[in-house]
Amino acid sequence: MKKVTIFICFVFSFLLIHAQKKSDIGIFSGGSYYIGDINLARQFYSPSIAVGGIYRYNINLRYSLRGNIYYGGLKGDDLDFNNDYQIQRGARFNASIIDCSIQFEFNFFPYQTTKKKDGYSTYVTAGLGYTFFIGSDPSLNHLMIPFGVGFKININKRLSAGLEWDFRKTFSDNIDGVQNLSNTVYKSFIHNNDWYSFAGIFLTYRIFRYIEECPAYF
Repeated sequence: MKKVTIFICFVFSFLLIHAQKKSDIGIFSGGSYYIGDINLARQFYSPSIAVGGIYRYNINLRYSLRGNIYYGGLKGDDLDFNNDYQIQRGARFNASIIDCSIQFEFNFFPYQTTKKKDGYSTYVTAGLGYTFFIGSDPSLNHLMIPFGVGFKININKRLSAGLEWDFRKTFSDNIDGVQNLSNTVYKSFIHNNDWYSFAGIFLTYRIFRYIEECPAYF
């Protein structure tokens, strides 16, 4: 865990020092929810409030590198589902997490943060991250793979806003406290590891002067 934390801090420091003229900083607000052995497939099940911070380095009109730190909640209760197996089992959990990740973004359209032209784009994002469980067994902390889709648009020369829906593929089957589910009738479609997701809106601010891009390279 210490090595992962040091790596994330190093990446953030590198971006701050070497990428200042093409950088944005922002906030995220939305919801977080979980999919696993209790909630097998229902999207946006029992969401909790999620908030966080974003630092983005705009490499060029198509690619960006960003770091996220999000706080959210995950919860589930077998009694929310109408099947005899879960009602009899009666499992439930409630957890708070800190989600740290480094992600690449790919813009489907050329996107430049200071102009109305080329001032919006849909995008996909993916990377690597680490999940910290607050007030829980430290053994629950683990690596995860974040990926998602979004849309961003310029409001003016400094401000941008957007929508994003992210998934986290974890390598743990113990987020919900239910492990190694043996009942194949009620086994999750995403196998035996638990997942979680963030969905919401973000607002970013250009903290330094943006360098104009040469369109010949895009």
